[in-house]
Amino acid sequence: MDDNPGINSLTAGLDELASYLEGSTLVVQAYTDIIERKYARPALDKISTYFQGQPLTMTWVTITLTLFAVLSILPVLSFIGLSIFALCSSMSIALAFAFAAVVALETMFATVLLLVLGGLLLFSFIVTTFGAMAYLTFRLVQHLQIHGRFGIAEWAHKTKQHFTSVSVKPEGSDDLDESGVLVAHEANDTVKRENLSPSPSRSLVESSGSL
Repeated sequence: MDDNPGINSLTAGLDELASYLEGSTLVVQAYTDIIERKYARPALDKISTYFQGQPLTMTWVTITLTLFAVLSILPVLSFIGLSIFALCSSMSIALAFAFAAVVALETMFATVLLLVLGGLLLFSFIVTTFGAMAYLTFRLVQHLQIHGRFGIAEWAHKTKQHFTSVSVKPEGSDDLDESGVLVAHEANDTVKRENLSPSPSRSLVESSGSL
Protein backbone atom coordinates (compact mmCIF):
# COMPACT_ATOMS: atom_id res chain seq x y z
CA MET A 1 0.00 0.00 0.00
CA ASP A 2 1.35 3.36 -1.04
CA ASP A 3 1.38 6.02 1.68
CA ASN A 4 1.54 9.04 -0.70
CA PRO A 5 -1.97 10.15 -1.83
CA GLY A 6 -0.60 12.84 -4.16
CA ILE A 7 1.19 10.31 -6.33
CA ASN A 8 -1.91 8.14 -6.45
CA SER A 9 -4.09 11.03 -7.61
CA LEU A 10 -1.53 12.05 -10.24
CA THR A 11 -1.31 8.49 -11.54
CA ALA A 12 -5.08 8.25 -11.69
CA GLY A 13 -5.30 11.55 -13.60
CA LEU A 14 -2.69 10.39 -16.11
CA ASP A 15 -4.53 7.10 -16.61
CA GLU A 16 -7.79 8.96 -17.26
CA LEU A 17 -6.07 11.27 -19.74
CA ALA A 18 -4.48 8.33 -21.56
CA SER A 19 -7.79 6.52 -21.77
CA TYR A 20 -9.49 9.69 -23.06
CA LEU A 21 -6.85 10.18 -25.75
CA GLU A 22 -7.09 6.53 -26.73
CA GLY A 23 -10.86 6.78 -27.05
CA SER A 24 -10.57 9.99 -29.12
CA THR A 25 -8.08 8.29 -31.42
CA LEU A 26 -10.40 5.34 -31.95
CA VAL A 27 -13.30 7.69 -32.75
CA VAL A 28 -11.24 9.66 -35.29
CA GLN A 29 -9.97 6.46 -36.87
CA ALA A 30 -13.50 5.10 -37.14
CA TYR A 31 -14.77 8.27 -38.83
CA THR A 32 -11.77 8.26 -41.18
CA ASP A 33 -12.49 4.68 -42.19
CA ILE A 34 -16.13 5.55 -42.82
CA ILE A 35 -15.22 8.55 -45.01
CA GLU A 36 -12.64 6.50 -46.90
CA ARG A 37 -15.00 3.54 -47.57
CA LYS A 38 -18.11 5.57 -48.41
CA TYR A 39 -16.75 8.66 -50.20
CA ALA A 40 -13.02 8.82 -50.99
CA ARG A 41 -12.36 5.34 -52.36
CA PRO A 42 -15.50 5.18 -54.54
CA ALA A 43 -14.71 8.58 -56.00
CA LEU A 44 -11.13 7.56 -56.80
CA ASP A 45 -12.34 4.30 -58.33
CA LYS A 46 -14.79 6.16 -60.56
CA ILE A 47 -12.13 8.65 -61.69
CA SER A 48 -9.65 5.85 -62.40
CA THR A 49 -12.24 3.86 -64.34
CA TYR A 50 -13.21 6.95 -66.30
CA PHE A 51 -9.64 7.79 -67.30
CA GLN A 52 -8.85 4.16 -68.09
CA GLY A 53 -11.79 4.08 -70.46
CA GLN A 54 -10.68 7.37 -72.10
CA PRO A 55 -6.86 7.43 -72.37
CA LEU A 56 -6.90 10.46 -74.66
CA THR A 57 -8.64 12.51 -72.02
CA MET A 58 -6.18 11.23 -69.39
CA THR A 59 -3.25 12.27 -71.59
CA TRP A 60 -4.78 15.66 -72.25
CA VAL A 61 -5.37 16.31 -68.55
CA THR A 62 -1.86 15.17 -67.67
CA ILE A 63 -0.24 17.38 -70.31
CA THR A 64 -2.42 20.30 -69.29
CA LEU A 65 -1.51 19.96 -65.62
CA THR A 66 2.18 19.51 -66.44
CA LEU A 67 2.22 22.56 -68.70
CA PHE A 68 0.33 24.53 -66.09
CA ALA A 69 2.85 23.55 -63.42
CA VAL A 70 5.80 24.50 -65.63
CA LEU A 71 4.30 27.80 -66.74
CA SER A 72 3.14 28.74 -63.26
CA ILE A 73 6.68 28.60 -61.84
CA LEU A 74 7.61 32.05 -63.20
CA PRO A 75 4.40 33.81 -62.01
CA VAL A 76 4.68 32.19 -58.60
CA LEU A 77 8.32 33.19 -58.26
CA SER A 78 7.45 36.70 -59.51
CA PHE A 79 4.67 36.91 -56.96
CA ILE A 80 7.01 35.84 -54.16
CA GLY A 81 9.71 38.28 -55.30
CA LEU A 82 7.25 41.16 -55.64
CA SER A 83 5.78 40.36 -52.25
CA ILE A 84 9.22 40.39 -50.64
CA PHE A 85 10.08 43.61 -52.51
CA ALA A 86 6.82 45.23 -51.38
CA LEU A 87 7.44 44.13 -47.81
CA CYS A 88 11.01 45.45 -47.82
CA SER A 89 9.93 48.68 -49.52
CA SER A 90 7.17 49.18 -46.98
CA MET A 91 9.60 48.60 -44.13
CA SER A 92 12.13 50.99 -45.71
CA ILE A 93 9.49 53.67 -46.24
CA ALA A 94 8.21 53.18 -42.71
CA LEU A 95 11.76 53.47 -41.33
CA ALA A 96 12.38 56.57 -43.47
CA PHE A 97 9.18 58.21 -42.22
CA ALA A 98 10.02 57.21 -38.66
CA PHE A 99 13.52 58.68 -39.03
CA ALA A 100 12.10 61.88 -40.54
CA ALA A 101 9.58 62.12 -37.70
CA VAL A 102 12.33 61.62 -35.12
CA VAL A 103 14.51 64.27 -36.80
CA ALA A 104 11.58 66.70 -36.90
CA LEU A 105 10.77 66.09 -33.24
CA GLU A 106 14.40 66.44 -32.21
CA THR A 107 14.67 69.68 -34.20
CA MET A 108 11.55 71.01 -32.53
CA PHE A 109 12.81 70.02 -29.08
CA ALA A 110 16.23 71.58 -29.80
CA THR A 111 14.54 74.80 -30.95
CA VAL A 112 12.45 74.94 -27.79
CA LEU A 113 15.57 74.27 -25.71
CA LEU A 114 17.49 77.06 -27.43
CA LEU A 115 14.58 79.46 -26.95
CA VAL A 116 14.37 78.56 -23.26
CA LEU A 117 18.12 78.97 -22.80
CA GLY A 118 18.05 82.30 -24.64
CA GLY A 119 15.18 83.48 -22.44
CA LEU A 120 17.06 82.41 -19.31
CA LEU A 121 20.18 84.24 -20.51
CA LEU A 122 18.17 87.41 -21.19
CA PHE A 123 16.46 87.12 -17.81
CA SER A 124 19.81 86.66 -16.06
CA PHE A 125 21.25 89.69 -17.87
CA ILE A 126 18.25 91.86 -16.95
CA VAL A 127 18.29 90.74 -13.31
CA THR A 128 22.04 91.32 -13.04
CA THR A 129 21.76 94.75 -14.66
CA PHE A 130 18.93 95.83 -12.37
CA GLY A 131 20.85 94.47 -9.38
CA ALA A 132 23.95 96.44 -10.34
CA MET A 133 21.86 99.59 -10.90
CA ALA A 134 20.16 99.15 -7.52
CA TYR A 135 23.54 98.68 -5.84
CA LEU A 136 25.00 101.78 -7.52
CA THR A 137 21.92 103.81 -6.60
CA PHE A 138 22.19 102.66 -2.99
CA ARG A 139 25.87 103.60 -2.91
CA LEU A 140 25.08 107.03 -4.41
CA VAL A 141 22.49 107.67 -1.72
CA GLN A 142 25.04 106.68 0.94
CA HIS A 143 27.67 109.03 -0.48
CA LEU A 144 25.16 111.89 -0.70
CA GLN A 145 24.16 111.34 2.92
CA ILE A 146 27.77 111.28 4.10
CA HIS A 147 29.52 113.84 1.85
CA GLY A 148 26.63 115.90 0.59
CA ARG A 149 26.85 117.20 -2.96
CA PHE A 150 30.53 116.28 -3.08
CA GLY A 151 29.51 112.65 -2.73
CA ILE A 152 28.67 112.46 -6.43
CA ALA A 153 32.31 112.86 -7.40
CA GLU A 154 33.37 110.35 -4.74
CA TRP A 155 30.69 107.92 -5.95
CA ALA A 156 31.80 108.33 -9.57
CA HIS A 157 35.41 107.73 -8.60
CA LYS A 158 34.57 104.59 -6.60
CA THR A 159 32.32 103.30 -9.38
CA LYS A 160 35.07 103.83 -11.92
CA GLN A 161 37.46 101.93 -9.69
CA HIS A 162 34.97 99.07 -9.38
CA PHE A 163 34.48 98.72 -13.12
CA THR A 164 37.89 99.69 -14.53
CA SER A 165 40.67 99.12 -12.00
CA VAL A 166 42.22 95.70 -11.58
CA SER A 167 44.47 95.07 -8.61
CA VAL A 168 47.29 93.02 -10.09
CA LYS A 169 50.56 92.82 -8.25
CA PRO A 170 53.54 93.39 -10.55
CA GLU A 171 55.90 90.50 -10.98
CA GLY A 172 58.95 92.48 -9.80
CA SER A 173 57.23 94.10 -6.80
CA ASP A 174 59.21 92.05 -4.30
CA ASP A 175 62.48 93.06 -5.94
CA LEU A 176 61.38 96.69 -6.00
CA ASP A 177 60.45 96.58 -2.33
CA GLU A 178 63.77 94.99 -1.41
CA SER A 179 65.72 97.51 -3.51
CA GLY A 180 63.77 100.35 -1.91
CA VAL A 181 64.63 99.07 1.56
CA LEU A 182 68.29 98.78 0.57
CA VAL A 183 68.31 102.34 -0.81
CA ALA A 184 66.68 103.61 2.37
CA HIS A 185 69.27 101.86 4.54
CA GLU A 186 72.12 103.21 2.42
CA ALA A 187 70.67 106.74 2.66
CA ASN A 188 70.41 106.43 6.44
CA ASP A 189 74.01 105.21 6.67
CA THR A 190 75.20 108.13 4.51
CA VAL A 191 73.39 110.65 6.72
CA LYS A 192 74.89 109.13 9.82
CA ARG A 193 78.40 109.26 8.37
CA GLU A 194 77.93 112.89 7.37
CA ASN A 195 76.78 113.76 10.87
CA LEU A 196 79.79 112.01 12.42
CA SER A 197 82.46 113.47 10.07
CA PRO A 198 83.60 117.10 11.10
CA SER A 199 83.03 119.83 8.56
CA PRO A 200 85.75 122.53 7.80
CA SER A 201 83.57 125.40 9.02
CA ARG A 202 82.99 123.61 12.29
CA SER A 203 86.77 123.09 12.75
CA LEU A 204 87.43 126.82 12.16
CA VAL A 205 84.81 127.84 14.69
CA GLU A 206 86.21 125.51 17.30
CA SER A 207 89.80 126.72 16.66
CA SER A 208 88.78 130.41 16.90
CA GLY A 209 86.95 129.73 20.13
CA SER A 210 89.98 128.16 21.66
CA LEU A 211 92.09 131.27 20.79
